[in-house]
Amino acid sequence: MGKDSKRSKRVDSEIGSASDDEIETDFTFNKRLKQADDESGSGWKEDEERCGKKRRTKESDEEEAEDQRKDAEMEELEKEYLNLRNEEQNLLKNLTRHKDEDALKGQAVKNQKALWDKSLELRFLLQKAFASSNRLPKEPFRSTYCGSDTAVNQAYSDLIQSSKQTLNCMLELQEALLEKNPSVTRSTNDLKGELDEEWLRIYRLHCRIAPFRNSEVDKWQRKTQVTTGAAAFRGKLRAFNQKISDQVNSYMRDPSRMIQRMQLRRSSVDIFGKVPEEADKKNEEENVDGDPELLDDSEFYQQLLKEFFESCDLASSEATFYALRKLQPKKRKVVDRRASKSRKIRYHVHEKIVNFMPPMPMVLPPMAPKLFENLFGAGNRNPASVL
Repeated sequence: MGKDSKRSKRVDSEIGSASDDEIETDFTFNKRLKQADDESGSGWKEDEERCGKKRRTKESDEEEAEDQRKDAEMEELEKEYLNLRNEEQNLLKNLTRHKDEDALKGQAVKNQKALWDKSLELRFLLQKAFASSNRLPKEPFRSTYCGSDTAVNQAYSDLIQSSKQTLNCMLELQEALLEKNPSVTRSTNDLKGELDEEWLRIYRLHCRIAPFRNSEVDKWQRKTQVTTGAAAFRGKLRAFNQKISDQVNSYMRDPSRMIQRMQLRRSSVDIFGKVPEEADKKNEEENVDGDPELLDDSEFYQQLLKEFFESCDLASSEATFYALRKLQPKKRKVVDRRASKSRKIRYHVHEKIVNFMPPMPMVLPPMAPKLFENLFGAGNRNPASVL
């Protein structure tokens, strides 16, 4: 009994120790399994975190690229906006500049028109003085008149002085206008001769303004031809299609004809102190073409007056209209007074049938064949003798 109990106790102890070992083994296994599960769970979490980081990095890169693209688009839009704004500002500046230029051009045209009108007015007022100057006494009668009366001498001196002052004022005005124009250069001609001081001054001004005048007139003529179309360039040999400066130069190559047309004969002017025609025949023979001291520019004056009237508004001035009507030449119908009362045959010439004649049959007389047979004695010849 004692042995069995001891054996059972030992078995129980062995079983208890075995069960304890099994429990310990199960606990260790479970612990290891749990540790493995924990380790696998932590690895999965690390992978998930790593994937999340990659995903977030990719999303952040995409967002950054999108932001950069948007920034680039905004920069391009800003540049385009600035360009459009600059173009608009430049357009406004150009419009403002063109507007200012047009205003300056309009003011310049008005000033030129005012100067031209004042010059024409001065020219019209001086016409009577020019025409009356041809009646002034010539030498030696002038010295006789001035020496015989002090009042006449004083009046003549005042006339000369006032004429010189008027000429000086006109020349000073012309010089002042030329100084304001930078396109007009100073003349390099230093003339010294027997001419008077006034004539030298006038000639220098003419030499100074002539190149500018020719260039400006030719330029505006070309602009006028361009605006009128290509038809203005046809017929280059015609005078009106040539340059105005060339026309003036060709006309001034021989100015003697123009000068002769301006010179008057003494017989046509009532000069103070003029001798009778019988005593002045010698002078008339010497000055057949005209006296160089007597000038008449009435033709040029009438042309200026006509252009001035044509440029005015006829509806606003009735007096101007009637003055222009008086200047216009009266056109009369060409009538053959000798052809009235059937004293002359009236007919119209048809150009197409001039020198035209219809064919007429030619009838030969009956003796014509016999006449041709007896010509040169051919009809009286013997045939044998001919052989």
